[in-house]
Amino acid sequence: MFQLRLSRLLAVFLAVPVLQSACVCGPGPNVGGYDDPSGKDPPRSLQGVKFIESEKGEPEVIGCADGQREGFADLTRHKRIAGCLATWEGTKSLRDKPTGKACGDDKGVCTSPADACSKGWHVCGYQGKHEDLKRHTTANACNKEAGPGKFVAAMSHGQTEDLCPPPPTAETVFPCMDSGICSEPVCCGDGCAFGKCRDAIWRGQTKISLGKAEGCGSVTSERNGGILCCYDGDGDPPRPPVATPRPTPRPRPPTPPPRPAPRRPALPRPAPRRPPCRRPAPLRPAPPTLPPARSTRRAPRRPPRPSTPPASRPAARTRPAAPPPRRPAPSNRAPRWAPLERACSQEHALRACAHGHVRYNMPDRAASFRPPVADERPAPDDSPSPRRPRTARAG
Repeated sequence: MFQLRLSRLLAVFLAVPVLQSACVCGPGPNVGGYDDPSGKDPPRSLQGVKFIESEKGEPEVIGCADGQREGFADLTRHKRIAGCLATWEGTKSLRDKPTGKACGDDKGVCTSPADACSKGWHVCGYQGKHEDLKRHTTANACNKEAGPGKFVAAMSHGQTEDLCPPPPTAETVFPCMDSGICSEPVCCGDGCAFGKCRDAIWRGQTKISLGKAEGCGSVTSERNGGILCCYDGDGDPPRPPVATPRPTPRPRPPTPPPRPAPRRPALPRPAPRRPPCRRPAPLRPAPPTLPPARSTRRAPRRPPRPSTPPASRPAARTRPAAPPPRRPAPSNRAPRWAPLERACSQEHALRACAHGHVRYNMPDRAASFRPPVADERPAPDDSPSPRRPRTARAG
């Protein structure tokens, strides 16, 4: 019985230091770390880390003010949480209020770490509630899907600096301590590590940015420049309307130029041929040309006016109009004095045709006429012209 009690007492005394070491928040005994009061234990630097970036888009949808994520790059799987890389001067608290000035690794230096989150988003855990991070992601996604680097929340992973805190409840509020034991911020990403207290968000699975020199209230962008941004609303952020691309019209094939009509080779013009010489047809006498008929009738003389006064003068009778003089009817027989048309002799015509002076493919008329000889002109006609019998004048 005595030996049994002694063994129980030894077991209790041996278990006390083990429980005390388990309650200490931090990585455990290390040179220059939590067990060394003079050590600063700085966290790892982000220099040289190759982040996986998402596609660029609207900041309200991406979650980062510069429109591109460096953590949780898969937008379809992680719509409500984003990892945004930022730079600022000196040390800043992760709970500093945002100034509204957009910043990031693509937009310049930030005034406050909260400015790395876009409008409608906030730094995860800025109110000290562990439920904020639980509503936006899971432990598996935080530890394995965030990507290279470290992305911190605005809350320390311990409630106090001395005692190992109990598991958090809905009323638990985590502080944002500057440095020391349990002051490291909660972290997501491949660069984060487990401490001794792992129950701040997910029991036994909460990682931190290991290094008590930079707590939640005093961080630098060189070592803790990755910020966790959570969406303000309950659902997913609205997607911008996608513009339906217009169908590009098919290019029409170019119209071939019109083919020129084939030109026929110009044929040599034949030499002009002279018409064959023809014998002139026998000439026919031209119809006689009659001179205009000359009238030899004289106009009648008026009788002298009587000397009687007009009152005693008898009334004059009206004389009927004389008919126009008649022309003699033309005779069918040609007169004796008609000129005869004479043509060249046959021999003379053939010679003229051979030299090209005269062409004999003309009508039956002669090509040239000889003027009438003076002896062949008609003699003056002395026969009296027919006269009309005079009618007796009255009175």
